[in-house]
Amino acid sequence: MNPERLFLAGLSAYIRGERRAVARYCTRALDDGRPGDVLGVRLIHLRLIATELWWSTAPTDNVGALVARAHAAAVRTGDPALAAMAQCLRGRYLIATESLPSAIAAFAEAAELAADSGNLLAEIEALSDLGHHSVGRSLDRGLTILRTAQARADESADDGAPPFDRPLLPLQRARLAGLIGVAVFDDGRFDEAESWLRRSLGSLRTLHGWDLSASISNYFAQLLTEAGRFEEAEQVLLGALEPLRADADLSTFQGYNLGLLGKLYLEWGRIPDAEQNLTAGWSRLQKTHHRSILPILRNYMGELLMQPEYRGYDIHRARALFGETITECQQSGFQRSEISALTLRALADLRLGDYDSACTASAQAIARLAVTGTMPALRTEEVYFARYQVLKAVGANEAASESLSLARSIVDRKATTIASSRKREQFLTRVPISYQVMTASR
Repeated sequence: MNPERLFLAGLSAYIRGERRAVARYCTRALDDGRPGDVLGVRLIHLRLIATELWWSTAPTDNVGALVARAHAAAVRTGDPALAAMAQCLRGRYLIATESLPSAIAAFAEAAELAADSGNLLAEIEALSDLGHHSVGRSLDRGLTILRTAQARADESADDGAPPFDRPLLPLQRARLAGLIGVAVFDDGRFDEAESWLRRSLGSLRTLHGWDLSASISNYFAQLLTEAGRFEEAEQVLLGALEPLRADADLSTFQGYNLGLLGKLYLEWGRIPDAEQNLTAGWSRLQKTHHRSILPILRNYMGELLMQPEYRGYDIHRARALFGETITECQQSGFQRSEISALTLRALADLRLGDYDSACTASAQAIARLAVTGTMPALRTEEVYFARYQVLKAVGANEAASESLSLARSIVDRKATTIASSRKREQFLTRVPISYQVMTASR
């Protein structure tokens, strides 16, 4: 079978949801078919987007080599659309292996190339990646870019795109809707975010995009957890885990979703279940590694170790884990995990009676938050409430009250975005941080 036929077979497998078959077809074409540069870029692009859930940074993995090969081939073609696709692959690889700033630079270049090309698929993909990851540096900028991507998607129909692009466009549109939902959720707007996320997941399931669904489900579960809708969050995560179960040991996102399930159980007060899933997720991430996800799970593990009812309770080990995350994130630029770790480190120090260190860590968290603004996967009210607890412990009551007031205002603002009185009550009473803030402020 020649390379073009193998590519078309891979596309057919992709839209059927058969991601492993996609990898086989594309690998066979790349290894045995000697495709030209244009088809070579498209084969690598399809191969890597189909298997992103299984990417690993292990030395035996060939993702980095494929990314480099796609970039070199795209440069030789002089085609800005192909160059944009190759740069998106490079940006995603940098997220997993290096730093957020380097990845954003790659995505920004991809967006410029895509705009020059006028290729709809390249534009939606590049703007989606750039907007989603820019949220980690500036929420407002990230949301603006994602809205631009949505406008571009809305103004163009798929039937005007090149034949090779058409099978991929519906999945990119569905993914974009989910990424907008994530950013709106990060901005603290629950109902609007839920609408976008449900729209995305509904489309992805119809399109057999269960791999993308696994990552979007992660974000949806975060929303449901933060809203106190624990039973729903559990069902979303269990549903996302099932399709990947056969390849669980190889999937970074399987590890992430297991870790998030453990975090859900922590919030829910189900400590044995939290331990089982967090340790399983952490074990998987030790094998696959991922520069942005690893610190998130490390922080979750530290939170588990801080639970007094946990049989492995070890506040000193938790403190050390938070220290590892802080050091690592200062190098990688993943500010959300750094601020979270500083906040948790302050609470660990406070519990150990190290008030000077607690004051320093909580002040650093507040200072970093002032620079970054609202961050994804970070509850700002937790940062202010931790500062309140530390200041109260050292007798700085006036400053403590100011921090508590800020935490309360954030909780109140989030509550107003939930139209259902029952769901609003769940958010205010079932979520530990909401309950603690409301109780303290009374």
